[in-house]
Amino acid sequence: MNALYTVFGKFWDMVKISDDKLHASQVLPEGIKEVCDIPYTDSKSPYHLLDVYYPENAKAPLPVIIDIHGGGWMYATKELNKIYCQYLAKRGFVVFNLSYRLVPEVRVPVQLQDISLALKKIKELMKEYPCDENKIMLTGDSAGGQLAAFTAAIANSEKLSAYFDTADHGIKFSCLTLTSPVAFMNEGLPMGLYCRMMWGERPVKRSTKQFMNIDELLSEADDFPPTLLVTSSGDTLGLSQTRKLFRIMLERSVDARLLDFPKFEGKNLPHVFGVLEPYSNAGALYITKMCEFFAEH
Repeated sequence: MNALYTVFGKFWDMVKISDDKLHASQVLPEGIKEVCDIPYTDSKSPYHLLDVYYPENAKAPLPVIIDIHGGGWMYATKELNKIYCQYLAKRGFVVFNLSYRLVPEVRVPVQLQDISLALKKIKELMKEYPCDENKIMLTGDSAGGQLAAFTAAIANSEKLSAYFDTADHGIKFSCLTLTSPVAFMNEGLPMGLYCRMMWGERPVKRSTKQFMNIDELLSEADDFPPTLLVTSSGDTLGLSQTRKLFRIMLERSVDARLLDFPKFEGKNLPHVFGVLEPYSNAGALYITKMCEFFAEH
């Protein structure tokens, strides 16, 4: 098992090289105020940090977006989504961007605990920034989409909160945007093998394996926020899972909408394209659709 973690770690090392090259070519948008590396626990861990971004000279309370980065639960920090989050802030939002500990130091259920602690800190911080605390969207991409979806379900269920041993953060989400979420972790090979390794054997005080797929959590959640699901024609990792989640949400009477991008300007759009290149024509359209959905709710 440890050997497999090493193999997967080397894969994510290669992804980091590619991402670093992409980030080096990108430029942050102008006119954004940033406050970085705010600790949300006393652990001194570099993964227990969050950032805040918002437009300079913001006068009125602004809607809030909280973003959870992807990276297969093994890779990255908030820095991966910094440029994306600042492009969101440019549209007139206060954006919180957070890190969480990674596999194999912890497993997915403990990552959910980290995120709940970050949200508890964000709830306190919103009073210090131009935030409208009644308008909050939670978003995440890929593995971050899974973490965002599970976080929303757990927040609406005392039973799930007890099972996952998460903090009571007190945030009510107006809606969610889930971009290519890995929503079904207990599936067949090869994805299922990888995901079960991310979940771990004894992740929390109680067994949570019966809740590895989001539809199992939807059965326990008292309510689930309106949800925008995003995928694309070239989304080899998330296309089928996102479409499946959309069908299940409709069956469960969740207010869900699917934004399924076909070819754009003659090209297939890759996995989480809007997060990777928010300044591109396709990325800008993706953000526009997200903003419109948020405005409706």
